[in-house]
Amino acid sequence: MGIMSTPELPSPLPVSPLKGSDRTREQILDAAGEVFAAKGYDGATSREICDRAGVNTAAVNYHFGGIDALYAATLLQAHRRFLKIETLAAIAASDEDARSKLRAFLASMVQRLLQPIAASWELRLLGREIAAPTKARDALVETEILPKQRLLRQLIADVIGVTTDHPAVSRALLNVIAPCMLLALADRRALELIMPNLADPAGEIGPLTRHVERFILAGLDAISLDCRDQPLG
Repeated sequence: MGIMSTPELPSPLPVSPLKGSDRTREQILDAAGEVFAAKGYDGATSREICDRAGVNTAAVNYHFGGIDALYAATLLQAHRRFLKIETLAAIAASDEDARSKLRAFLASMVQRLLQPIAASWELRLLGREIAAPTKARDALVETEILPKQRLLRQLIADVIGVTTDHPAVSRALLNVIAPCMLLALADRRALELIMPNLADPAGEIGPLTRHVERFILAGLDAISLDCRDQPLG
């Protein structure tokens, strides 16, 4: 299965009058996301991005300070749109028990990954960065990934019944993330050929969500028993 496909770029955005700095910045980010996702960091140019955004060719430098900073900002935007830390924080802060919180997280992820957002530039760009990291990776990890990971680690630790620094939590984190990563990064067309039911989100979201929840929680229950027998992990 291929990790990423390189789809044909959709038609450029029509040129429109600017409606303030924030509006222009969003236009540039969306245009840059499409170009970076299709061509990669090395294949993109400021001119093509500005043409797609319908803005002056100097706009990348004016709003971002150059294409390197634009790429880093686009990565951060992609991860924020895919998983908002506010969503995960709200789940973690709820009055539900740990298992229910983890179920809520998994349900939100599976539903999001089977909906049209999964075919958008955000996941294609993140997939490229994972497959071929750039110098923007460290900022992405520090700013977006680690804060979300800490919240998820706490949910997992609570389900297992250990502290977040227990070695079993890191191993379990990998198991929790893996199915989500498969749905996020696998070539969409290939995935639907191999598993045709995934092409029908209306018919598959519920069963797949329940499957992922049961599979992961059963594994965490087994890990919890192991931790009781072998406290040091």
